[in-house]
Amino acid sequence: MKSLITVLIIVVLCVGCASVPEADFSPDRPCVKVITYNVNWGFVEPQNVVDYICKTDADVICLQETHRHWKTFLKGQLTKRYPHCVFKEWSGAGGIAIMSKYELHNVKLIAPAEGWFPALLADVQTPMGFIQVLNVYLRPPLSDQGTFNPSAYYKTPDIHLKELQGFLAYTDNSKPLIITGDFNENENKKAIQWLIEQGFTDALSSYDTYTKTWKWDTSYGISLSNRYDHIVISRHLQCTGARVTQVKASDHMPVLAVVVSK
Repeated sequence: MKSLITVLIIVVLCVGCASVPEADFSPDRPCVKVITYNVNWGFVEPQNVVDYICKTDADVICLQETHRHWKTFLKGQLTKRYPHCVFKEWSGAGGIAIMSKYELHNVKLIAPAEGWFPALLADVQTPMGFIQVLNVYLRPPLSDQGTFNPSAYYKTPDIHLKELQGFLAYTDNSKPLIITGDFNENENKKAIQWLIEQGFTDALSSYDTYTKTWKWDTSYGISLSNRYDHIVISRHLQCTGARVTQVKASDHMPVLAVVVSK
């Protein structure tokens, strides 16, 4: 019996490994390396954020929960590496930013018709040509008063879908598009599933189906975790590798994806 169980475990592991392709973070053709990172408005361990960004050396960094202190700190240390930056403040934790090695054009802050926070849209002039980048921060699963309750939790997937559809109305679906950000829901919920139905691909799920991108240690001694942070690419693009990195700074972990043209 023990030997049979061992064989079954090996088979399951092999099947799981076979279903996930090998990641290539340095493809031998033009690519764009993108990071999405909710850095946390609490401004916790900011130097760890900078160290991670420098070590990873991505091309485009999409940030959520930024504010004037994050702007001053990040631009002060990263301007030479990322000369093209846009930081937009918003009430509460709704600040949003894009830092890029490449020029940004047609930058637009999109106010939310649904939800609480805006999105930031830009055309990025990459070696692969212009790519639209849409950075979003969808509504947290909280009530209008900012508290958690079951009703708010179950209503937010519908709100997320409306938020996303509203933001996408400002994009051109005939051109390459990368959607990044804190979706406040995992890839099995409505927003990501709707995008997949439209022909988009969730980059992280292609290479990692289990690592959490958010963790919160509650005051009750219970840890909550989920996969809230995503990089989603349009049909014009292909992801060659994606991963989550454990960084001691925010309650969120950064997600990196490497993207090439199809």
